Amino acid sequence: MNFIGKTQLTQFTAVDFFGNFIFGAVVGGSIYNGDLEITGFTIMLLMSVGFMLFLNYLSHHILRIRAVTIGESIPVIKHGKFLLDKIEQKRRKIDMLRILSQLQCLGFSSFQEVYYAEIQPDGQLAAIKDKPVLPSEIIILRGVFFDTLIDEQEIDKERLELLLETNRIDVSAIFLAEYYEDKIFITFNDGSEKTLESYSIKK
Repeated sequence: MNFIGKTQLTQFTAVDFFGNFIFGAVVGGSIYNGDLEITGFTIMLLMSVGFMLFLNYLSHHILRIRAVTIGESIPVIKHGKFLLDKIEQKRRKIDMLRILSQLQCLGFSSFQEVYYAEIQPDGQLAAIKDKPVLPSEIIILRGVFFDTLIDEQEIDKERLELLLETNRIDVSAIFLAEYYEDKIFITFNDGSEKTLESYSIKK
């Protein structure tokens, strides 16, 4: 777990479990194959570990692969109203009875108290109560735009790109850009930071 960058089982993704099946097959095969030499076993073990690292690299750096293997947050309530289109699209992943149970564990008595709620990729529920400020979102990571999150925040991507260009900011130099309370908090690859007002980029 530590070797592939995980600290607990709940962080395991489909890629991790697939890689673990391969790893288990290598170890199990070596136990029941008396003709397999230690050199061959070591090579196969290193290949399986390398394959796992490669898959994890792809799932963390290519957004389309990440969406399939790790998943994306699913908003279910926004501005105190159910997002029925989202719920219908992801109906196989959404159990409303479980969501209510999770809300009650978080201290909510009813859906009526929820201003915003989303199901996170690990299945946990994040929710806020009667607060007109939505939780922050990462809209750029390592120079790559998160189009889905940008759209959910009702940000016009072309205006966002123009804002960055106006402030002479190269997207490839951005490590992380966080959108919160109509501001963009940018951390660059060299560790420096910059904050931009983002009223002009809303749709």
